[in-house]
Amino acid sequence: LGQGGFGDCYVGTFFGISVVSKRLRFGYEPEKYMRVPSIWRQLNHPNIIPLLGMPSIDGLPHLMSPLMRNGAADDFVKKNPNVNRVRLLVQIAQGLEYMHTRNPPIIHGDLKANNILISDDESACISDFGLSRVCDEAGPVAAHVTHGSFAPAPITMAYHANFRWGAPEVILDDMHRTQASDIFTLGRLMVELLTGKIPFPGLPDRVIIQHIHTGWYDRPTDSDAITCGLDDEMWALILECWNRDPLKRPSAAQV
Repeated sequence: LGQGGFGDCYVGTFFGISVVSKRLRFGYEPEKYMRVPSIWRQLNHPNIIPLLGMPSIDGLPHLMSPLMRNGAADDFVKKNPNVNRVRLLVQIAQGLEYMHTRNPPIIHGDLKANNILISDDESACISDFGLSRVCDEAGPVAAHVTHGSFAPAPITMAYHANFRWGAPEVILDDMHRTQASDIFTLGRLMVELLTGKIPFPGLPDRVIIQHIHTGWYDRPTDSDAITCGLDDEMWALILECWNRDPLKRPSAAQV
């Protein structure tokens, strides 16, 4: 089916159910193998893809989940341009709210359209928990002030391939991922789904980093994006998600 950062994906059947089995590669530490399923199995929400099990096949651990025949959201909206994209975004926010209001909260850490799968009834389901963290895991404390629900996740996320979506405090300052950084990436995801294009389309990496430093983002004004829901009200909400001060960003429930 494809490859990801942590393993290779295969399609199969499990007791008559069509499934995707992600085989984790050698080279990762056992505790890293177990972190993903230990977090994933805690999640039970209609807008989060469920973990069906973790069988060992040919001596390698596999993460098994239902097959989503409609694929990832980025391809889905391109193939179905008239789909209600705002409805998909509401569902994503609901799934994220569920994660953030767990006790302790769970940070996704890697929101983007390619990590949102579309179910048979065309609902959005959050997937890929390879960078997810529980807020109270032991580890170094983030060097910034937090309050209320914005508790720190302990593992920093250095410069990585998904910087187009990442919050500036994470990408530029190597700070810990929080609910607030998830909200920032949700804002990037909103633009991605409403325009059908990745953030900063066509720009080279060095220019993107400059824009992340300055906070600049050119508002998409083409008629297709507006028709899909990127109106003044939606853009104002996206800008709230992108507030440079993490503590001033809305919660997933407010989104």
